[in-house]
Amino acid sequence: MKKKIGHLNKGFTLIEVSVTMAILGLVLAAIYGVYNLSHKAYATEENMVEITQNGRVIFERLSREIRQATELVTELPVSEDLATSTIMFEDGHVADPYYYIRYFQEGDLVKREVVGFYFSGDPEETLVPWDAVPPIGQSLVLKTVQVAQTIGECVDQLKFWGSELVSVALNLEKKDNNLRLRTDISGRNF
Repeated sequence: MKKKIGHLNKGFTLIEVSVTMAILGLVLAAIYGVYNLSHKAYATEENMVEITQNGRVIFERLSREIRQATELVTELPVSEDLATSTIMFEDGHVADPYYYIRYFQEGDLVKREVVGFYFSGDPEETLVPWDAVPPIGQSLVLKTVQVAQTIGECVDQLKFWGSELVSVALNLEKKDNNLRLRTDISGRNF
């Protein structure tokens, strides 16, 4: 028996392989593009969620404590243009008198501390009102009762102002995401 000699080599031509590789390259580039866009969108959304959550926590805490305050210590400017980044008020939800809560911005953080005042000649450091007049030869000294704790982060700017209502503006920023929040808080006791 004789075998037929013919075309036994079957395969792809160079053109077929080149076209297939080009199509595969386009499909992979499209898949990578979609993945990259979705990854960027996810990162952006994650940043927005974080700064929104920080803003919510800061406003909730501030609102609750300002509403309970018995006296506003910081003299607030009337307009936002002259606003301050610090506020202090007498704590209205503790039994101990003359504890003052102070909120302030430090870098990109909002912090809260509890302070009190005493006369420099008092060895027991008995707390007195913030506006107490010290005896002659003594001064009013600020005492930290509770060290500053971080309440929120990603803060670009914190501002307080107002006359009857305490207005608060908060600018939050993380990477290229920005959020501006503003609220007015009415103190119940002052």
